[in-house]
Amino acid sequence: MKKKKANKALLIINILASILLLAIYGIEFIPPSKFLFLSLLPFLFTIILIVNIIFVLIWIFVRWKYSLISLISILLVIKYVALIYPIQSFFSSKSKEADFKVMTYNVMIFGLYDWENTNIRTDMIQLISDENPDVLCLQEAYWNNSNSNFKTLKIILENLNTKYVHKATMTTAKGGQNFGLVTISKFPILNSYSEKFDNSYNGFTYSDILIDADTVRVYNVHLQSLEFNQRDYTVIENISEGINDLGVKTILKKYLKSIKIRIKQAEIVRGTMNDCHYPILVCGDFNDIPISYSYLKLAKNLKDSFSACGRYPGYTWVNSKLKLRIDYILYSKDFKCCSHKLIEKNLSDHYPVIAEFRFAKNDKQ
Repeated sequence: MKKKKANKALLIINILASILLLAIYGIEFIPPSKFLFLSLLPFLFTIILIVNIIFVLIWIFVRWKYSLISLISILLVIKYVALIYPIQSFFSSKSKEADFKVMTYNVMIFGLYDWENTNIRTDMIQLISDENPDVLCLQEAYWNNSNSNFKTLKIILENLNTKYVHKATMTTAKGGQNFGLVTISKFPILNSYSEKFDNSYNGFTYSDILIDADTVRVYNVHLQSLEFNQRDYTVIENISEGINDLGVKTILKKYLKSIKIRIKQAEIVRGTMNDCHYPILVCGDFNDIPISYSYLKLAKNLKDSFSACGRYPGYTWVNSKLKLRIDYILYSKDFKCCSHKLIEKNLSDHYPVIAEFRFAKNDKQ
């Protein structure tokens, strides 16, 4: 009797764990606008996955048919594992020489208002110049053509020895100050488009770039920011010393609000991608983790350079005790990823992401 009760209790817990995993799987297909709490589940993905794996192992030796409860759920979400643990990169064969290099970087206005460290701008530009990317996507960029004391894009263009640039202003300030998205290319930019999201300082651009004989559409995306202030980060920093209920509620409220906004923004970007017939590269700061509706919406039918060639943990944003992967380079099947890396220098709260690519058709020649 006790054994039956124990098995029944295990079964109930198993079903609940399986439901949680299925809920995570459903995030890709159902915008969590009305069920925002589901957006928090992916932060527990690894734990929930391990619990389900344990149940599979238990039931194999107790009552093997019950193991199917978790096994089916695990098989459904297995594709998400590579978004966190780039297992594929360990088994991929050595890539051939790359055709071009791509870099995405949220430069946080090049440290314009950081009076304590006046070398940020210089160090960032030097970092970019040292990497020497063929295509560079910047978010939260700053430029002012009339200010000779804080030059940014002009120096980068000179260092990369190119004239091709697409600038999209998301907001302006007095004195000709511009803040927004910038795409710089060593290859000709044939066409470009930019859009600022409603009631936001965020937006996206795309640039049709002629790489050798192929036109490639490069997206530069910056989705809604979390908008945490210093007080919020202080709460996070001290959370191990005790839960500040009011502070935690404020953080959760801001995070869940930003999710709703990003869902709409991601759908707008996706709409333009669906109409594109060119090979696609998507770069940018999504302000969301890999297992999220906005990321999965944008990444549909695309591959992730981190999953292909990255190394765990791959965090691109570090602030206080928060460490997340929210900056990405995605690519269509027209390319093969040759390499992926981060540069962990604390010049911005984001690390630059660099990936090298080769046209897939070149491997068939």
